[in-house]
Amino acid sequence: MGLYGLGYNYAANGFWFKPFIAKRYTDQTYYTGNNGYIAGWVAGYSFSLWGEKLMLTNWNEYEFDRADNYAAGNGGKDGINGAIALWWTPILSITTGIQYRYADNKLGESFLQEGFIYSVKYNF
Repeated sequence: MGLYGLGYNYAANGFWFKPFIAKRYTDQTYYTGNNGYIAGWVAGYSFSLWGEKLMLTNWNEYEFDRADNYAAGNGGKDGINGAIALWWTPILSITTGIQYRYADNKLGESFLQEGFIYSVKYNF
């Protein structure tokens, strides 16, 4: 998959927001070619609460105008995909967090997919 588009980065006071729009190209076993568009954002806010380093993040993608052949096996002409998460960095080398993950008309399914993901990351 390739995306060819434009984005913008805004950041101030621990907050950042990056909206984007792009043309989508897909190269898969069952479909290769131009495949509609994608629009969305990535956003976050870093803050401290009771002396702890926290970050709230969100990313969201909306795919639309998918090619008919691709749409037939992937839930339709449009779909949504994203997550919202709360991250905690108790020490410089460790970040942990919980994410609520969602997708609709994505990953070959035509229904809302939801889940929670707990992560522990080592920061190099």
